[in-house]
Amino acid sequence: MTLRDRAVVGVLSLVLVVLTGAVVAPSFVPQRPVSTREPSPLTARPYVEGVLGTASSVSPFSARTPAERAMVALVFRGLVRLGPDDSLIGDLAERWEVDSTGATWTFHLRPGLVWQDGQPLTADDVLFTIEALSDPGYEGPGAESWREVIASAPDASTVVLTLATPLGGFLEAATQPIAPRHLLAGIPPADLLDDAFGRRPVGSGSFRLTALDVRHAVLTPAVPDIIAPDEGIPGAGTPLPTDSLSTPAPTLPGGAPLPYLDGIELRFFEDPEALATAWASGQLDGASGLAPADAAALAQTPGAHLLRYPTTTLLSVTLNLRPAHPEFRDAAVRRSLLAAIDRDAIIDMIFAGGATRADSPIPPTSWAFDAATSSPVAFDPAAARTGLAAAGWTEAAGGGWIAKGQSEALTIELVGPEESANPTSYAVAEAVAADWQAIGLTVAHTPLTGAALVADHLRTGEFSAAVVGMAIGLDPDLYPLLASSQVTASGSNFAGLQDPALDRLLVAARAPGKDEARKAAYVALQTQLASAVYILPIAFRDEVVVVRDELRGPQIRPIGSPGDRFWDVLTWRLADDR
Repeated sequence: MTLRDRAVVGVLSLVLVVLTGAVVAPSFVPQRPVSTREPSPLTARPYVEGVLGTASSVSPFSARTPAERAMVALVFRGLVRLGPDDSLIGDLAERWEVDSTGATWTFHLRPGLVWQDGQPLTADDVLFTIEALSDPGYEGPGAESWREVIASAPDASTVVLTLATPLGGFLEAATQPIAPRHLLAGIPPADLLDDAFGRRPVGSGSFRLTALDVRHAVLTPAVPDIIAPDEGIPGAGTPLPTDSLSTPAPTLPGGAPLPYLDGIELRFFEDPEALATAWASGQLDGASGLAPADAAALAQTPGAHLLRYPTTTLLSVTLNLRPAHPEFRDAAVRRSLLAAIDRDAIIDMIFAGGATRADSPIPPTSWAFDAATSSPVAFDPAAARTGLAAAGWTEAAGGGWIAKGQSEALTIELVGPEESANPTSYAVAEAVAADWQAIGLTVAHTPLTGAALVADHLRTGEFSAAVVGMAIGLDPDLYPLLASSQVTASGSNFAGLQDPALDRLLVAARAPGKDEARKAAYVALQTQLASAVYILPIAFRDEVVVVRDELRGPQIRPIGSPGDRFWDVLTWRLADDR
């Protein structure tokens, strides 16, 4: 699979600025707002977060669970990272340029970068990481994102990435965490997923992992081994600054600022009841990984509140549009099926308000979203029935609906993940089935294991409809989901859609160009999406975290993965107002 045809969707970024010359991005350290009052004293302890789930490996090559991804975001750095609002800013790279075609990107690394063991971090580390990710033997996270990227290093501080297919949102891919060549170069790429490095990682970020077991993980401010604890750097044996809202943060070699927090501890819980008990006893400053309703209940605790990060994760119903399923070929039928789903009730009851209704596959928080062309389809069961009848469907005497051109009532097999694997998606599938049954359709909801759902049904086309979660990306790229070329054994066009006219719109939307041209391309794409209703969008879920009011600093912005919520962790502080 090529980069153009990759299955991983969430690797692209926001609007690419003009590509007719050099694009230089300034470096950025989160700015501490100037205090308007006397700051509360800091507590001399780490931030403790309860996590529903676990972690066993902290490596860019192995992180799969939300806890693992969060720790990779804290321990490792990429060439660029998320900044305020919808921006991407320099991290390991202090600046970069892209040529006029959008195919060649040149990144200039910051001077003096070092790993947490004191070894220099150079362009060779970037090359090693990308070459490992693109190796055919590697099958871990990010494997499909770099298949057609060629990396080279003219010198130790310069990295050149050449794309076989220029992409307008490629910059988000450069958030990929970089791994140390000097510790991993001898490991075959196929073995990196399970290598012991993930249990004793050496990164380049502002935190380092000092403990990891089945109970918890402990991260402390990452002072490189080349710095002695008595050199006066907070986190290396000296107190943190007391007026942390106004004091500039000390900086490590290579430009990684030290955090205000004394550390971060993630405590792992197998069930929400145990996590809630720990929360009630005051052991935790935050809680993550909970079902929306459970998180909302914890947030009712006095002195607590919810942090809701909009994500690009779309929960939708994918209909089988292959020739073997002519019943869904008519856009009027698909629109009627969407009108029968009470998406607002799903958001209220299943997501406890922690999601945004989706009226398009493009996230409403995205720069590319166009409200004028993404007209909402209202919940209207009566209109849904009328629409099916107008499309040539008839109600069977014994119950159910007979699709146009058929002689027997249709049974829609709705597949999705089983409840133990994904309770939210399971509940959504139950709600969709109930709503369709309410207009007289015959629906069989079939929960499946994750492996069976993907390998035996979605990829083979053995289903009528499916509840599917999709990572659209901060720079939304729908090509892998809807392009004709993606109807393959390893593609993500599970609907089996074949539409050459749509293919041209998908290619135009992902192509490099000026902001105005890209926006116009997305407007044209959304116009077609609204007309054809290829998939039935349900909701964009939020990443929901419960925190005590003593935690100061987190700022909300759209994120692409759970670890992205730590984008501003350098500003976080625990204030003791009691």
